[in-house]
Amino acid sequence: MPRPFEDDPRFRADPADAPQGSDPLAGRQVRAVAGAGRPSEASRAWQQQMARLERLQQQIDDLEALARDERERRSRELNPLQLRRRELMVALAQGLAGRLEDKSLSERQRQVARERVCAVAAQLADEGDAGMRELHDRCSPRSWQDRRRDAAQDLRLKLEARLGEVLDLGDAPLSPELVWRVGLEKLRDLQEGRRGQRQERAQARQARRGTAATPDAVQAQVAEADQTLRQIYRQLASAWHPDREPDEQERRRKTELMGQANAAYERRDLLSLLRLQGQAVQGGVGAVGQPPADERLAAMTLLLKRQVAECERSRAALQSDLALEFDLPPGQAAQPQTLAVDRQAKREALQLAIRDRERDLRCLDEVSALRRWLNAPWVG
Repeated sequence: MPRPFEDDPRFRADPADAPQGSDPLAGRQVRAVAGAGRPSEASRAWQQQMARLERLQQQIDDLEALARDERERRSRELNPLQLRRRELMVALAQGLAGRLEDKSLSERQRQVARERVCAVAAQLADEGDAGMRELHDRCSPRSWQDRRRDAAQDLRLKLEARLGEVLDLGDAPLSPELVWRVGLEKLRDLQEGRRGQRQERAQARQARRGTAATPDAVQAQVAEADQTLRQIYRQLASAWHPDREPDEQERRRKTELMGQANAAYERRDLLSLLRLQGQAVQGGVGAVGQPPADERLAAMTLLLKRQVAECERSRAALQSDLALEFDLPPGQAAQPQTLAVDRQAKREALQLAIRDRERDLRCLDEVSALRRWLNAPWVG
């Protein structure tokens, strides 16, 4: 079940609403093309966006590689401990359920035993154990599903109050995990909306200074960018069309490259198309790979800016998804050090839980030990 969100900074007031500092990506040095003299303003803007886009895509690639490595580490280090803890919890729930009618226990002790059976079975049912769900429902006046529905509804009300928005949960069965996921998506949408409002305010300030492009000029830039994308794509298609290649091995290579070009063009990925264009030039294929002319740079820079914004959204979404996947503490991002610390903390917590459940199981062996255990405070 998702952890309480009250201290999760993702649901606090968006700090991005405050005045923004300099972007660390924007400080990357921009170099003029060799032999071209001092770069023009359009050239500097183009190179700056290219640098930002390359850095963002590298960060996304690094995050995805980090996630793959972390999944493997957690599978190797934590899964055996989780399996052992689950086995002990199943044994404890089943063994304790067999003592619920033991007349050597007082009525109060039998009631405490029933509550502990329900607590252990509910936790295992939350993890997907259907047998423990049935055991919980046999021992509890409220079904596991009713308990989950109430918990989800309570979480929904708290999140809606914090976000100031109604969560659209669709027709899926109500669960705490669903509410938590939709809440994070809504938070992400609200943050995107705030960023859009800031961009609109910046454009309005530019308009007041008389530096903003007119709607017709922007539309012309978009059309120019689309034309350039098509031109690059058609050059690659002409150079790499597999049907024109007689050699079977070379045909397979060109088929793969043409598939990459098709995918890049479909998602309007200018950077990937330019990289493929450069690859074609290095391979001596056709007269492609020339940098955009100055008169086209403004249009192409507009397209790059949109791709940068999409990459920033993808990076933020990936960070949020990984924090949720690895159940990181509030405020921590998925980084090598934070993941290592969290993995160690989870390993120690599992080892402690295993020792506690082994001790609990030993208490079932004799009535006197069981009585003492039922009379004492217990953390499940």
